[in-house]
Amino acid sequence: MIQRLQVQLTILFTAFVLLVVVSVGFTYWGLQAQQQDALVINLSGRQRMLVQQMTRLALQVQDGNESTIIALQESEQTFRQTLSALQNGGTAPYLTDRFVNLPAAQDAQILEALSEVESVWDEYNSMLEAMTASSDPATLQLKLEHQSDALVQKADAVVRLYEAASTDKVKRLRTIQLTFLACALALLAVGAWMTRRSLLKPLRDLGLAAKRLGENRLDAPIQVEGPLEMRALSLAFDEMRSSLHSAREELIQWNVTLEQRVAQRTHELEMLNQISSEISSRLDIQQVLNSVTEKARSLLDGDVASLCLVDTDQHWLKLQSVSGPKHAVIGDVMLADEEFADTVLTGSQALICGVGACQSGCRMLSVEYRASHLAAPLRIGNRVVGALCVGSPTENRFATESADMLTKLANVAAIALENARLFAQAERVATLEERHRVAAEMHDGLGQTLSYLGLMTDQVVGFLSDGQDGAALERLHKTRETIGKATSDVRRAINSLMDETPPNKDLCARLREALDEVAAKYDLKTGWRLDDESFPVCSPQVEEQVYNITREALVNAARHANAKRVSVQASQNNGECFVKVEDDGQGFDISRPAPGGHFGLRIMQARAKHIGGRLELQSTPGRGTCVTLTWNLEVGTQDGKSSCIAG
Repeated sequence: MIQRLQVQLTILFTAFVLLVVVSVGFTYWGLQAQQQDALVINLSGRQRMLVQQMTRLALQVQDGNESTIIALQESEQTFRQTLSALQNGGTAPYLTDRFVNLPAAQDAQILEALSEVESVWDEYNSMLEAMTASSDPATLQLKLEHQSDALVQKADAVVRLYEAASTDKVKRLRTIQLTFLACALALLAVGAWMTRRSLLKPLRDLGLAAKRLGENRLDAPIQVEGPLEMRALSLAFDEMRSSLHSAREELIQWNVTLEQRVAQRTHELEMLNQISSEISSRLDIQQVLNSVTEKARSLLDGDVASLCLVDTDQHWLKLQSVSGPKHAVIGDVMLADEEFADTVLTGSQALICGVGACQSGCRMLSVEYRASHLAAPLRIGNRVVGALCVGSPTENRFATESADMLTKLANVAAIALENARLFAQAERVATLEERHRVAAEMHDGLGQTLSYLGLMTDQVVGFLSDGQDGAALERLHKTRETIGKATSDVRRAINSLMDETPPNKDLCARLREALDEVAAKYDLKTGWRLDDESFPVCSPQVEEQVYNITREALVNAARHANAKRVSVQASQNNGECFVKVEDDGQGFDISRPAPGGHFGLRIMQARAKHIGGRLELQSTPGRGTCVTLTWNLEVGTQDGKSSCIAG
């Protein structure tokens, strides 16, 4: 209604504005025309004056005064130019040094009068020339005066015609203005009438109706006359009145049994709360499924309950749990895009089905148990994970309250299933993370130690083949020491696996120890630089990852880069700690993938990511390698349980 009224008022307002604009335009045009007509009338009137002036000058020309002759010639030229401009349009002298543009005459009478003026002017002009050239002008004086009077009369006739034409324009303009005024008043009257008829009176009547509704007087019908929209609004008010009247009667009836219904509802909610607590306390998915179906059948007093889950591709509904007679379920799978399944999964409330309803119902139930059944979606936010169904062979077994109860139970079941799924997923993730950690420990410790023992064994075999028993014996002693150290590392790894809170250690001392160990094992020159005396003390988790990454970088420099010198720098800058390992080895092209079987770089990157740090690798073939590990002082492991605290 408001939109339609806005359109009507917009049309009226636009029409009114157009009337005003056109009226102003016509007024402006009238003023311009009046100015132009006044100029033309003025110039036409001046023609009479010029005729009289030329007659007077012609009578004085015999005196031989040169200024009189010049004035006569100027008057003739002015008369001629003005007459030409009045007839054909163009410029005409107006003041001493000013010219004006005149439009060509359009009126037939004015053109005819101007033509007569021109004819008389030609005769008059000839008389002037004869008068000027004659030695005895006395004989021509009477003719000149007679011709002058005729020309003046013709000029006066032209002026009167111009004045009449100007007066007609003023009358037409006045008529147009009066017409516009009448139209504007009519538009205002129509707008006022439309506003009163379409808005004010209906709104007043609706206000009175609303007041009656507010006073709870619901017996009198509401009927408001007006446009279609107002009648529709009146009908809506009357329907609301009828609904309120019916609701009041229903409330009066419900008041009798309200306590009983409240008690029943409270009992159902208590049962639902107990069931929800029991279901939510289970973390095994199958136990949750079995508990949900059993509780649904018990809570709704059904004969069979089934629960189906949607597969990962959202194509199938697969039966997961059943509570009730085995013969009540005749299938274990259903297409998710079937009409019944799609209606249940896309809905937000439980669906009440019966004989001939719900597109034949759930096909997983036998025909006997489809006589009356409920189906509700298992929804988590906007995601549907399955459906819960309760059936009975008794027709009309379930009411609206049962559908609401099943909807609430399905929502609780969906949350319980999601919790169980997340718990199982968390267990899998924890197991996977532990496997990765153990693999990294084996790579950093036992794997490298075994590789070193293999190298030492090859050297012993080589020395024995060359007869260098002393050197072979020395290598065997180092091999035995390495085996002992490996045994200690394995024991330490086992102890760390069994101990969830290993004690803090001095990170700088461990880094220096790793540098000296690798240098002694591979005969390397070393460089050590600790920029800050108070290097941060980190949590055991962060310290362990930093140590293992640094040691892996040192071993790679010795074994794969054939380095002669390796250096380690530890420092902190702008809230970040870093450890830099540089060597003078052969380097490599970092854009090419590492050879198969070498997992060191991937493990180092995984360790850095685990503490929220980053690993930067710079290397050029033949120019050595630089590995920089950077981590924040306030960042610990990914689970947020540890942090690096400035010492």
